[in-house]
Amino acid sequence: MLNLKVGVTKNPRFEPLIDGSVKSDLANLNIHVTTPPELFFKNLKNDEFDVFEMSLSEFLITREQAKGDRWQWAALPIFPAKAFVWMTLHVNTGAGIQSLCDLKGKRIGIPDYVMTAGLWFRVILRELCGIQPKDISWYIGRVQDLSHGGLLGMDTRPPTEVSTTWLTKEQTFDVMLDNGEIDAAYGFAPRHDAKLMTLNIDRYGGTPLEGNPRLRKMFADGGLSIVDQFYKKTAIVPANHVIVAQRRLLEANPSLAAEIVRLFSESKRIAYERGNFSSPAYLYFEHSDRASQENMVGSDPFPFGIAKNQAMLETLFRNSHEEGLTRKLAKIEEVFYAGLLDT
Repeated sequence: MLNLKVGVTKNPRFEPLIDGSVKSDLANLNIHVTTPPELFFKNLKNDEFDVFEMSLSEFLITREQAKGDRWQWAALPIFPAKAFVWMTLHVNTGAGIQSLCDLKGKRIGIPDYVMTAGLWFRVILRELCGIQPKDISWYIGRVQDLSHGGLLGMDTRPPTEVSTTWLTKEQTFDVMLDNGEIDAAYGFAPRHDAKLMTLNIDRYGGTPLEGNPRLRKMFADGGLSIVDQFYKKTAIVPANHVIVAQRRLLEANPSLAAEIVRLFSESKRIAYERGNFSSPAYLYFEHSDRASQENMVGSDPFPFGIAKNQAMLETLFRNSHEEGLTRKLAKIEEVFYAGLLDT
């Protein structure tokens, strides 16, 4: 019996796995639950997990920087979260921003430039508005020593032709937005369980958000209309995270990769049924409903496997390369564990 240290985020589709409803005859799972920014930071800095959730965009970058035993990972086609984080965007009411396309030429705060949600944000801006990364001044909210981008070298090798400014320890997005020093930002409002956090990675300065005349949420519907527009144009719903495992473990245990897929698939199925397909485990947005969501994306809103995600993955890989985040164009057969390419 293998003993595996597993790192995941707080996710309703993981609950049956975490509470022991889903078990394995092949491995004992020692599951650690934390927030995405902290988990990914630990993955990058300490490489301490056997199986773990990871940012898709950041994983692609690690593949080009892996040395020795560090970051020798293989992705499994398990996609537990969608890239909707940026749709919590707040704007300064004096910035003249009424629609997505009004963001051209603005100053926008983003927690980490390399994060997957940020990459998809830029993809959607290009697809729906023709806005290029160089058309925006980007402000990075995480200080360099707690930034994923810092660990990946973006502080010394920033994308060319793109304006990026790192915030200091004294600066936070909410205060800057309230003061009109930036025009829009996301990822600063408290949204994670404080009991899960040990690092103050995404900092909040305490600015009142509700009823503040200088700030408002950009998307009254949470971004549902943007997802619908993007899906109608591309047939893609962006995935944010992927499950990754140490390559040495997969190669030494030929049944392990398929077993991990089975465990996460069964956990997802049980979570859907527990919530009667009407809970956050199943719905993308709080105010949406099962029928309308299924009409748009089908009966499984979080599909696993290569075949159902190939177009999405190839779009992400292409844009990562075109933006200069990755030096070479990543290929699915190189990114994912070979035994799962026909899923």
